[in-house]
Amino acid sequence: MKNRIYIAIVLLLILQIQNLLAQSQFSRITGVVSYKSSRNIYAKFSSTREISEGDTLFLKRGNEWNKVLIVRKKSTTSCITESIALWSPELGDSVSYFSLRKIETQPKEQVSVQLPQESILQKLAVTDSIIVDTIQTQEILKENWNGRITLSTNANISGVGTANHQRIRFAVSLKANNIRQSAWSAEIYSTYRHRYGLDNQNASLLSDTRLFTLSLTYNPNSWYTISAGRRINNQVANIGSIDGIQSEFKTRLFNIGAFAGTRPDFRNFGFNPNLPQYGVYLAKTIKSGTGMAQTSLAFSEQQYYFRTDRRFLYLQHNNNILPSINLFLSSEIDLYKKVNYVTSNSASLTSIYANLRYRIKRNLSASASYDQRRNIIYYESYQTFIDQLLAQETRQGWRFQMNYTPFKGITLNSSVFYRYQGSGNIPTKNYIIATYINNIPGIGSNLQLSVNFLETSYFKGTIFSGRMSKNIFKGRCNIELQYRKVDYTFFNTESLLSQHIGGLNFFVNVTKKTALSCSYEGTFEPGQKFHRYFITLTQRIKN
Repeated sequence: MKNRIYIAIVLLLILQIQNLLAQSQFSRITGVVSYKSSRNIYAKFSSTREISEGDTLFLKRGNEWNKVLIVRKKSTTSCITESIALWSPELGDSVSYFSLRKIETQPKEQVSVQLPQESILQKLAVTDSIIVDTIQTQEILKENWNGRITLSTNANISGVGTANHQRIRFAVSLKANNIRQSAWSAEIYSTYRHRYGLDNQNASLLSDTRLFTLSLTYNPNSWYTISAGRRINNQVANIGSIDGIQSEFKTRLFNIGAFAGTRPDFRNFGFNPNLPQYGVYLAKTIKSGTGMAQTSLAFSEQQYYFRTDRRFLYLQHNNNILPSINLFLSSEIDLYKKVNYVTSNSASLTSIYANLRYRIKRNLSASASYDQRRNIIYYESYQTFIDQLLAQETRQGWRFQMNYTPFKGITLNSSVFYRYQGSGNIPTKNYIIATYINNIPGIGSNLQLSVNFLETSYFKGTIFSGRMSKNIFKGRCNIELQYRKVDYTFFNTESLLSQHIGGLNFFVNVTKKTALSCSYEGTFEPGQKFHRYFITLTQRIKN
């Protein structure tokens, strides 16, 4: 009897499930990719009521539906997603979410009119088209201009005629992204410096001008970029400016890049077709909820009249995944030598730099850095004095620093720096102790006091300094007074140098995008005085 009851219950459950399935069908909700950032992809829907965090979005390629995005957060009409495919959708691509939705049963007396399947698909396609057109109109690439124009002058005035001089400097930097709402961007950074005096009477406009960046970049989507002109690549910044073509291809795992062209002339930083260079690089970025890690490895060959001048590897790593630790590491390894007309491809470490910062507590942090460098040798360009460069030993340096904030507005800093070259030389030693006091009660000023003890192979000395600054006119202006007392003792002559150095700095925001700064500094020695002034006018460009 019990078995019959169990069988009857199971049959009733099966019938109920079949009834529910018969009253349900898959519902397709279609949206469009509206925006892409470095980490997330944003999808716009008419409504996200049936979509939940963790759901999967599909994109149709050919005749197959592919899982491409997973929903991390949502609003009433948008979803923030991450890519889960080897490729990611582009702006304007349609993405879909499928859900199982119950169909409301109708009374028997009502007549249900079923549209042909073709009509349903046509209406759905029309709806998708309307959504895509609307979102694409809203998400047009935004044109953005950001730059700065700087005009400055400075001069030294003293009783010695040859020490008097005046310089002017004009600099312009401008970056234009998505010009006319397109995939094209441009960038320029150039300076003009001229010194007035007899020693510079043969200088010309061209010789006083330095062009550091002048490039045009095409970025049609989030995974491919190509640029032409002179440009510093952030992935291989240590190589410096590159004249030519640079391209980068992004995959889900790596950024793969290549460059080919020439390097600027080492005498005047101009264009020199006789200095070709080329290279490739591979970069990897790991992101987490607390930070990110970036690693890049590059190979480059630089030539002189198409003969190998230098061939090397460049490694760079930056890591702040742990919230309290930041590590930066860079290194160069040369792969080519040519001494006395004998070439070899043996590897040798040219440079290594490491910096580690550790936040021990909220108000206590420490950092340490190590720097080791050999002379960079271009075996064709520098062949007349290669022996001299090879004879110079490696330069090394250590730096340790600690910051402590015992109270709000008060910070203590101490640092130790050692630098030495070769085993027989006396290292340069530098010990600094400083304190910073912000917003002193009663006067609202900031105060900095420091003492510096230094010793080299030919002198030792101390520098006592103080600096006080105050914002006025609701922060639009800043006035700063500074003073330094310098005492040096030279070993070879046992002579003393004592200086009093005073200065006054004034900074004002003339308008929201225009700033003016004026500085004066005077050095006073027994029987001698030196005066210096600096005036800088800065105009920001931003749309």
